[in-house]
Amino acid sequence: MQSNSNISKPSLSKRAFWDIDLKQLDFDRYPEFTVVRAMERGTSSDIREVIRYYGRDKVKYILTNSDRLLPRAQVISRRLFHLHNSDYKCSTEIPRARNYSMF
Repeated sequence: MQSNSNISKPSLSKRAFWDIDLKQLDFDRYPEFTVVRAMERGTSSDIREVIRYYGRDKVKYILTNSDRLLPRAQVISRRLFHLHNSDYKCSTEIPRARNYSMF
């Protein structure tokens, strides 16, 4: 696994991260959130930044193993990483109800 300690933090736009303070975001602790949000709602610059920071292999792994992914992120990542729909966990697994209670 790549260590990000000597790589400068990504410079991301407010377009994808409108609801959080980017100065407070711990990129090493929350890579899944950062990558998925940038791919789903970010600019092309945001996408380049997360790939630069995390590396292509880690970004590809995060996207293909995500439980949920908006179609925009799937389209972009299919083009960037030459993936197919069957490569995504969210496309192959049957969704389960998350807020189900028997009572």
